[in-house]
Parts: sequence; C-alpha cells; structure tokens
Amino acid sequence: MTRKKAVAATPEKVYDLISDPSRLADWWPRVVRVEDIAGGPGAARTRWTSVLGADSGRMLRLDFRCSGATRPERYEWEHELEGTPYESHLARQAIEARITGDGEGSQVSLTSTNVLRGTAKIAGFSMKKGQRELLDEALESLAETLEPGGGS
Repeated sequence: MTRKKAVAATPEKVYDLISDPSRLADWWPRVVRVEDIAGGPGAARTRWTSVLGADSGRMLRLDFRCSGATRPERYEWEHELEGTPYESHLARQAIEARITGDGEGSQVSLTSTNVLRGTAKIAGFSMKKGQRELLDEALESLAETLEPGGGS
C-alpha cells in the first residue's frame, strides 16, 4: 500500500528527518520514544528499538533496521521479526519512503509492505485499512513537522 503527500521542504530536509531514528517520535504514529540506536542517521544497516504506545495503554518494543538508503531519494526500514511473537503472523513488515523534488518542496510517498503468514492472511483486508490510516497519519505529521517552525 502506498500513500503520497506534498510537503514544504527540500528532499534533503525530508530525508534528514525520515532517516533519523531518534526523530521518529516527532512524526511516526504511536512512537513514544526510540532506544538503542546503533548506526548513524541516514546510514544503511542502522538499527533501533521503537517504543510504541498501544491502545490498551501498554508499551510495545519493536526492533527495526534500515534495509536500504539512497540519499535523498529513498529510505527503507524493516521490522526485525525473528524470535518475536510477530514472527508467527508476519513473514515481512517494511516501510519504504521515496522522496522527489517538487518545485520548492517535495513529494513523499510511503509504502507499507506486510506479508502475512498462516491464519493471519484472513485479516488482510482490515490490515490494509489500518495501514492506510497509519501512512496517512504519518504523512500528515511529517508535513507538520517540516513546516517552518514545526520543530525540524
């Protein structure tokens, strides 16, 4: 699933924000904080742990790694599933950001890839709706963060 949005920032500025795990709480939905960052912003193979607030009030810890980076056009990160409870339901979960210049701003597209396993495949339709909402919320927050005076 891919969602797109125009933002009022150069591709370089967008890339700097998207590729810095320490800034995820500024724009990615439900991220409360990021811990254990290994590697530099924008670098391939950077790893981190996102702490997310769940609807239940619990905190979820999810490990991610950058699986591809091309400054300032593309940044991709993947949920490290092996050895986690999610491994039985997901074969792959990744987000790819693509950034293109658009006049004085940028066009940002976020693509969510979720490959389900076993009985989880039944939930595919509802997962698509949830992913659409997640990506739309992320793009909106990204645009607000990148606005002049928006914290970037």
